[in-house]
Amino acid sequence: MKGKKPILVVLCILLTGCWDQHLMKNAVLVQILSFDLTPEEELLLGVSIPIIEESSGGAQAMVKSETFSASGHTPRDSRLKIDREIAGILDTSKNKLILFGERMAGTGIYSSLDVIWRDPRNSLGATLGVVEGEAVDLLNLKPSHETNVSEYIQDAITSAEENSVIPSQTIQMLASEMIDPGEDIVLPFLKMNKKKSAVVVGLALMNENKYSGNLPPQESTLLLLLNNKKGKNARFTKQVNNDKQHEVNDYISFNVQDMKRKLKVQVKDREVLVSINLDLKISVEEYPKGDVPQDIDRLNKLLSKELTEDAKQVITKLQQANCDVFGIGRRLIAFHPKTWEVKDKKEYFKNIKFNTIVKAEIIKHGIVS
Repeated sequence: MKGKKPILVVLCILLTGCWDQHLMKNAVLVQILSFDLTPEEELLLGVSIPIIEESSGGAQAMVKSETFSASGHTPRDSRLKIDREIAGILDTSKNKLILFGERMAGTGIYSSLDVIWRDPRNSLGATLGVVEGEAVDLLNLKPSHETNVSEYIQDAITSAEENSVIPSQTIQMLASEMIDPGEDIVLPFLKMNKKKSAVVVGLALMNENKYSGNLPPQESTLLLLLNNKKGKNARFTKQVNNDKQHEVNDYISFNVQDMKRKLKVQVKDREVLVSINLDLKISVEEYPKGDVPQDIDRLNKLLSKELTEDAKQVITKLQQANCDVFGIGRRLIAFHPKTWEVKDKKEYFKNIKFNTIVKAEIIKHGIVS
């Protein structure tokens, strides 16, 4: 027993507890981070934190949100200034959203994210987004049906993901793509409408890590299909008739039930040729004119033609923004390294020739027709 006493003493010293304590009672949880540029070209950091208000009568407590912001030379500098304003220590381990203002995103988002990747306590499950105008303005929203602005914006993003307007992705998923010379990313593009509500209005196109353009919702959905990243639903509304008396009869609304996408990259005489074939099986959800089976052949041909033209327009906008969301450069690096060596690494995507074909086939049209 005497021989075991020194061992017990050593164990008691080593197992006294963790030296690196992080007490939650001192933490102020951050649910949204925003980054903007001030007119003086300083970084404006905004944070949204939850405020729990206990209600009388034993009802469930209400969670509201409060916004703080400060400008500085770096994200850490701005954060220290916000720390001085609040009673506690900012904790970003539960952060859900990181939003960039348009001007800030145009200068590059990587440097602002560097401090997040370096700190192991930061949440890597947060969603990135670009906001038209200043991102901090969204943090000051006061939705009538949701007291917590973080939950409100997150619900809008989740809905857009399910409807294939934006891809489902996190900061951890985007880390490798953001530094890949052969691939670019796209982010949710948000804005504040006239009713002072936050809405997802499409995709922000990124060139390397800089904001370079955007796509509206219908084109965003088509881009995700072309990139083989369909969500739960993918709905479109197209004009297929020309009834001057009853305009509502001119349109058809449909949802993509199933799809197949084939992407092929070829190199001929150092010229890069990309073919994308998209085969869509669609379900008609609304066709006020009436009998779909009687008109099905014409509708299939017309929708295929229109979607093919739309796809070409999407590709044109991608090349104008120099956003290689398909990762063509990554395929060149892997399978055509000699071609990649002689290509302009900054402008290669603009010079790629695309051949895009979309085929639509109606497989469901309701129980009436």
